[in-house]
Amino acid sequence: MVVYLILVLLSCTIFFFVSYSNAVDSVSANQPIIDGNTIVSYGETYELGFFSPGKSKNRYLGIWYKKISPCTVVWVANRHTPITDASGVFEVTTDGILLIHSGISIGNRSVIWSSNSTILSVNPVAQLLDTGNLVVWDESSNKENPIWQSFDYPGDTFLPGMKFGKDLITGRERYLTSWKSPDDPSVGEYKLWLDTNGYPQIFVVKGLVRHSRLGPWHGLGFRGFALENTNPILYAEFTVNDKEIYYGVKLKSSVILRRVMMNDGNPRQLNWIQRTQEWVMYGNIVVDSCSYYGRCGPYGICSIELPPCRCMEGFEPRVSEDWNGGDWSLGCQRRKPLNCGTRDVFHKISGVKFPDTQRSWCRQIDYNK
Repeated sequence: MVVYLILVLLSCTIFFFVSYSNAVDSVSANQPIIDGNTIVSYGETYELGFFSPGKSKNRYLGIWYKKISPCTVVWVANRHTPITDASGVFEVTTDGILLIHSGISIGNRSVIWSSNSTILSVNPVAQLLDTGNLVVWDESSNKENPIWQSFDYPGDTFLPGMKFGKDLITGRERYLTSWKSPDDPSVGEYKLWLDTNGYPQIFVVKGLVRHSRLGPWHGLGFRGFALENTNPILYAEFTVNDKEIYYGVKLKSSVILRRVMMNDGNPRQLNWIQRTQEWVMYGNIVVDSCSYYGRCGPYGICSIELPPCRCMEGFEPRVSEDWNGGDWSLGCQRRKPLNCGTRDVFHKISGVKFPDTQRSWCRQIDYNK
């Protein structure tokens, strides 16, 4: 016996297919998922199926938390190509490629989205893991390296277990992009990414303009951001080698649900509180006003005091009228022209975040010489 239910939630509409058999977490070739059917991860943390975001009637294939209301979507496959009716079909081809079709009859179906996997499989299976990662395995392999995984193509949400950064072998970058609106999951105007030019650092970009910046990794955390390794919730890691550069987190308890959401220029770390049944902000990526990129301009120093900007010793505002009016973006200039002589010295500035490291470089020193 099969029962169909329609449930309208605040953030998305999902047509649930409920059966009295045990939920499955995977599909093989020739086992399509039609709109109305879902698969559920082994621990019943995540669910995959078709949904409609917000007030939209368009249909998307996505992954959301199964037991959280309102519906919280963490990944969308066909962000730019919605289906306008309930004719969507998700399937795994015999080669291990994921496809989304639309159209009622087989002859009229059109491909809406494809995983475009470059590694073909003999015996493929798509599985939704309890981390929220949708992976394609070759069932005859040892399942250590997936053929394809959704964690390589994040949307607006960063989950524990993801790698945020760049694969230096393939050139693939993993970054977050905001939704266009709560009703439209296509790429919006904000992007959170790890810039690997020079010494790696994290930027929030609005269009082509750098909006804010986290300082580079100093061994325990990103400069200007609260330390992560000492908290009781998660482990933070930052990896730099000849194969990849990435930041990631691992939870200390499987009971905790945590995500970073990129919905505007201020990405937020959110924890699910079971007692109150709500997402609570654990922290901001943009910690304070000094995280905004270039706020005090060249040779300016930003602090959490008011006003936030001042000039370095020996410098003065480049345009006094703008500076006094609260526009510090043009920065400062030398009071006297630079004239290197015997009395010139370097001044130490303590307790500050490193400047932009995009053009920095490293030199290996042989201390035995």
